[in-house]
Order: sequence, then structure tokens, then C-alpha cells
Amino acid sequence: MFDRRKPARGQPDRPQPRYLSQYAPPPKEDPFRPAPGERDRGRNRRSGRRDQQPDQAPRANPLGWMAGLAVLGLAAVLALTFLSYSRADARLQALRGERAAQAAKHEKDIGYYVQMRRVSGYDELIRKYAQEFQVDRSFISAIIARESHYDPQAESGVGARGLMQVMKDTGEWVAQRLGVQGYSYDRLYEPELNIRFGAWYLNYLSAHFNGNPVMIASAYHAGANNVKQWALNYAADQRTLTVDQIPKDNTRDYVQKVMNAYALYYEFDSQRP
Repeated sequence: MFDRRKPARGQPDRPQPRYLSQYAPPPKEDPFRPAPGERDRGRNRRSGRRDQQPDQAPRANPLGWMAGLAVLGLAAVLALTFLSYSRADARLQALRGERAAQAAKHEKDIGYYVQMRRVSGYDELIRKYAQEFQVDRSFISAIIARESHYDPQAESGVGARGLMQVMKDTGEWVAQRLGVQGYSYDRLYEPELNIRFGAWYLNYLSAHFNGNPVMIASAYHAGANNVKQWALNYAADQRTLTVDQIPKDNTRDYVQKVMNAYALYYEFDSQRP
């Protein structure tokens, strides 16, 4: 089992192994042979998968967080849209409420003026003399409403009397023009005579101011000569005043109220002749 040949000089005397392969150096690695695990990585590359080191966390998917942001953005847009819709709906409801309130007030104002005329019992007289002197029935009704509130005994501080508040001098002048016999100042309290005189005078003013209701109402209150002078001074065409151009506060306020009443009466009368 052992080689009994003497060892060479200077070498220790020890038995030689029978089988040298036990102490042979490890064989050299084949550079062309894949290392352990390399074969699996190659397979992963061919299959389209990436190797992941066991000690590394997986990479975040950018599509995932982008989708999350998109969802959050959509939710924010929906919330803002809902909030905007809620505000718009609230404004719409408020606008509807305002319009309903305005419509109710408008109907109430019409009822106020129409009821005033109906209760007075003078509507037929107004119709009669409106037709005779070609003056709008609604306009006569508005003048009476603002002048006397349909009180035949009304009298102003300057002596205007009756339903249409005819002045003393105006009454005498109109009586002469109409040929009224037995006229007296006290007769201006008579509803029919007062409406007749007032309707005739409105027709007279209409002829001078081309049928313009603002000019007619202004002249009825302040006198025709004053209104002509105002038109020369303040009107753009020196002939036709607007309500805002009337220089006297009390006349401007009076005309504005007459125009409002006229509009309400006209709306009612045009629907119910």
C-alpha cells in the first residue's frame, strides 16, 4: 500500500499516498461554463422578466400612482362641479323667489288701482268722456288716481277741486270753451262735470304736446308754458322731455306716479276692454 522507496535527501520520511487524487488541487473552472444561478438569470432575460435581488424592494409602478392621481383629480373635479351646481341652483331658486315676489307685488298694485276705480263707481263716466274727447281711458284713470284717489270732494291747498283737481281759472276757461250754462266754481265737485272738464283739458294738452303722456302729465301739473320752457332748456330735441329731465322735484315725482298708474291701468284695460 505504501511505496517503501527511500525518500530523497532533505525530505521528510513520510509515506506517499497511493491515490494522489485525494490531495490533487481542485480543477480549474471552465470560463465558458455559466456560474451557478447565471443559468436562471439567462432564462429570466429570455422570458422578459427581470431579476430581483432578494434584498431589494420591488420598484414602484409609475402607472399605478398616475392612475391614483387621476382618480383623485376626477374626484376633485366632481366635488367642484357639485359645489358649483349647488351654488347655481341656490342662485336660481333665489332669482325665482325674487321674480315671484315681484309678480305678486305687480298683481297687488294692479288690484289696488283697479279696485279704487271700481269701488268709486265712475268707470262708466270715464269711458264716456274718454271716447268723446279721444283720450285714453287708462290715462284719465291714472290722473284721477293720483290727483284725488277718486274722492269727488277732494280739494288741494291751491284751490283745485274734484276728481281731476281742476283749478278755478281752468274751470271757468273750459266752461266757456264747452259752452256750459250755469257754471260755478262749486260745480267742480260734481263727478260728471269734473271728469268732462278734465278729459277735455287732457285732449287740449295732447294736441299741444303731440300726444306724449309725460309732457301732458307735466303740463297738467305745472302748466303748459312751464313745460314748454323746460323742454327748451333740458330736452335733447328741445321739444320732448323725459321724466328724469323734469327740473322740479314735485312735478317729476307726480309724473312718475302717473306713469306707473297709467301702465297698470293700461295692462288691465287692454286685457279686459
